[in-house]
Amino acid sequence: MRRAILLTLLLLFACKEKDPVVATINEVTEAAEDRDAEEVMKYVASTYADRSEVQELLRRYFFAYRTIDVSVQQLESNHSTDSGAATFRVDFLGVPKEIGGLDQVMPRTAVYRFDLDFIVENGKWKISAAEWRQEQ
Repeated sequence: MRRAILLTLLLLFACKEKDPVVATINEVTEAAEDRDAEEVMKYVASTYADRSEVQELLRRYFFAYRTIDVSVQQLESNHSTDSGAATFRVDFLGVPKEIGGLDQVMPRTAVYRFDLDFIVENGKWKISAAEWRQEQ
């Protein structure tokens, strides 16, 4: 009986298609929660416009917070063999550092809407374009 259950579970997991766009978003989310700009940038394509500006923005933003929690909601994605797209909402919760008045100016909560495009670069799924806006 245990073998039958295990075999059934293995077949279900083997047959279930893993969405590479969703997997990439999950990995970027983990890197953001770790406040690791370099790790996030590993998921940004070399062809991304203003790549260096995005990296600097991430470094400054991650420096300003002691902790960051990101919750992805309303995720819709699609992909082909070498490109994809996603739109989703992010519920942000952060604890700003108490230096230089950061805790007085940085938001503790926010909601953002993201629209991302993806490509496969060197065998890995990467963000090729992004737009985001804060929601009320």
